[in-house]
Amino acid sequence: MDSAARPRIAPWKWWVVWMLFLATFVNYLDRSTLGSASKFIKDEFHLNEEGYGTLEMWFGLPYAVFLVLAGFMADRWNIRWLYAGALLLWSAAGFATGLVTTVLQLQLCRAVLGAGEAYNWPCAVGVVKRVLPRESQGLGNGIFNSGMALGAVITPLLVRWMVGPNGQGWRMLFMVVGAAGSLWVLMWLSGTRGERSALIARPPEEDLIQPSIPFVQVLGLRKFWITFAIGMAVNVAWHFYRVWLPRHLDVDLHFDANTRLQDILMIFFTVADLGSIATGFVARRIARTSPSIERSRKVVLLLAALVCLVATPVVFRPGRAVMVPLYCIVGAGIMGVFAMFYAHIQDIAPGHTSKCLGVIGASTWVVNSALHLLVGKFADSHTPAMGKFAPMILVAGFLPLVAALVALAWPEPGKGGAQAV
Repeated sequence: MDSAARPRIAPWKWWVVWMLFLATFVNYLDRSTLGSASKFIKDEFHLNEEGYGTLEMWFGLPYAVFLVLAGFMADRWNIRWLYAGALLLWSAAGFATGLVTTVLQLQLCRAVLGAGEAYNWPCAVGVVKRVLPRESQGLGNGIFNSGMALGAVITPLLVRWMVGPNGQGWRMLFMVVGAAGSLWVLMWLSGTRGERSALIARPPEEDLIQPSIPFVQVLGLRKFWITFAIGMAVNVAWHFYRVWLPRHLDVDLHFDANTRLQDILMIFFTVADLGSIATGFVARRIARTSPSIERSRKVVLLLAALVCLVATPVVFRPGRAVMVPLYCIVGAGIMGVFAMFYAHIQDIAPGHTSKCLGVIGASTWVVNSALHLLVGKFADSHTPAMGKFAPMILVAGFLPLVAALVALAWPEPGKGGAQAV
């Protein structure tokens, strides 16, 4: 691909990508605040572990349902306004959490939060597809998705700063984080006016040229099911690490839960952030010299997946000084696979990018919910030599490789029809 023949990407388009990064950052701040302040909320509302688990359920179920709805709306409606409305909705739910006085009110706030946050990824991948050329979409995906990990890094710091030892500041924490969303909406609407608004609102030119097919036919495409498998593998891998790595550090590696463990998690998510952006840069660089963008994505996906295997030595129990840095590297690899997953989503079928993400995302959330229940039961009843939670970490490292191998079946120009089934 001749670099001289490519038009320069307008700086404002990269500004839009970084706004998507900030939206994803705010999304994960709002989402993670409950977990970071869970001890104080449980104490105030007299919740046991099961009661706290229901709060996660009230978030997760609406999130899965509205992922599908968000996908259809993002492909049909003006994303500029849809994104702003969704962010205001979930920010209001986060702010209102600081005002609740009953468990029911708390549950309803989590449900509205889940419904609103479901719009972030369908809207973000749709915007990236509309403002960036194909060879740069992997980088755009890596940038905006890295906001997820940064949100997970910053939340514990906010808790340390705003919430006192007795939990007296947890309500203010929710209100401050919730209010941050309104600032994003003002920046977004003011920076995407005029011609920029028109470009974001309409599908990209290549989608207008290519004939669109009904969404029901998309479900029969080979591209859709390849991407479905990639999305399932990388989502399960990421959420295994997100949910069970803290338990592994606490129970198996015996880190102090209040200080050192939190510090390690902040480092883990920071490295994951860097991996997301770095993978996007590598994908863009390889795409400029590769025979096809499809080929370059396969190479980058395989490289990121191989990075995820570095935690395999956990089988031999080498100790936490060895394993903790390796876990951080795996986090970078998984986030890199995510960037390529979104790029595949954007190439399934014209006019159906956000719908595909909504359906695949909702399916992965349902599967993840069931798997986490099974993982918890396994940990309660088994104690393998490598540790209670180490097997989950080991499996998570191999799942991105499954994604990379499945991606090899993605059709390339001249090697199969784009509508292969």
